[in-house]
Amino acid sequence: MKIIRKNVTSFLKTDNKELLSLLRKKYSAKIPGASYSKAYKHGWDGTKYFITEKGQIGTGLLPFIEQDLISAELDYSIQDERDPLIDSPSIEVEGIEYRGYQETLIRKALEAGMGLIEAPTGAGKTIVLAGLLKALEGKHGLVFFTQKSLLEQTYKFLTKYGFDVGRVYGDGTDIKPITLCTVQSIHKVLDSHLDTSEFIIFDEVHEFAKGKITTKVIKAFPNANYRFGMSATMPRDRMGKLNLTAYLGSIISDVDVQGLVEDGFLTPPTVTFVNLPEYTDHSLLDSTYVDIYDSHIINNTVRNGKIKKICSNVKEGKILILVKNLKHLELLRELLPEALTLEGKDDLLTREATIEKFKRDKHSILIGTKILQTGIDIPEITHMINARGLKSEIATLQALGRALRIHESKTQVNIYDFNDTVPYLKEHSNARRRAYKSLKIKVL
Repeated sequence: MKIIRKNVTSFLKTDNKELLSLLRKKYSAKIPGASYSKAYKHGWDGTKYFITEKGQIGTGLLPFIEQDLISAELDYSIQDERDPLIDSPSIEVEGIEYRGYQETLIRKALEAGMGLIEAPTGAGKTIVLAGLLKALEGKHGLVFFTQKSLLEQTYKFLTKYGFDVGRVYGDGTDIKPITLCTVQSIHKVLDSHLDTSEFIIFDEVHEFAKGKITTKVIKAFPNANYRFGMSATMPRDRMGKLNLTAYLGSIISDVDVQGLVEDGFLTPPTVTFVNLPEYTDHSLLDSTYVDIYDSHIINNTVRNGKIKKICSNVKEGKILILVKNLKHLELLRELLPEALTLEGKDDLLTREATIEKFKRDKHSILIGTKILQTGIDIPEITHMINARGLKSEIATLQALGRALRIHESKTQVNIYDFNDTVPYLKEHSNARRRAYKSLKIKVL
């Protein structure tokens, strides 16, 4: 039995068909929503296999496969066809002093040559990125982003510390050996980087776990023997985890929110769930989720009134309110006419000006849509209100991270959420409570 290891996909060469069949079943997952596809109606059972019938496998799964072979007491050999990894690369960047866990994450990732680097918001993932790029100095490569704003923030940070990087997004094209690129603009770097990239790195890699384009990107760039993803919140669902692990490697983690709070790197949070009237009349049992969301979140006068009351009780501080859509944003702005707002259509200059005003005032309120969930660095936030609901663990924890960054003006941060009681929304509230508690933080 032989494993032929390559950068993206490897091969398990074996005559043991039963073993291969068992491994195929083990490393497979049901595709969400598959039952609605034409293929499902024609006999496909909705399963995606991460090992082919001929033994082709995403290289990131090899450590797990090897453990399976060892556990089964099966002999095998490895034929590694990748270029050698750099031995003991320097990660020292002038002006940057790594925290212990940051250096550990960098070293572990470089030693493996691939991996999913998981570190909470506020842990300094951009500093970890800088360490990786320093170690890979002189090599060609790409760093991918899902949002232009995230790319711009990273570009400013890296150039501040002397990195010579290009950037590609929308109408902007400045291609260099190391280029920051939005995934939407990948077509602009295919000629320059598809076959020459020696490394690829994905920021907010959980965003690449789903979707035809993003999952294709992580399987591309055949000569990149360094392959990394970075996120504060890796996917917990089986399909998402396998999509990333198969081509980018295992999760590398050395720090959590509780540890960062205890070490003084994050602000201690308290999450308070605000009670709403108990649902008892069963009038919504035949209503759709969209209708319930509209009536019991967006247009819920009691709920919105509690949001206003929270804001009124804060005499001095910076309050961030997250909403799902513009209709809710407008309703809350009517209740809170002093509030600033940000939405997806706002350009970078508008965003920067709004955020600066939000920071400058002693008491200020900022209402925003999804653009405030990630990529916005406002350490001055003292209160955050999740007005939008939702059940996603990733969305919940990404949003929480906006408020946890340390700042001299605060010693704690207050998070407000809601005990919604109606169909769908009650389940979502419970899911968010579980997400908060998974971080071992105070939840009231």
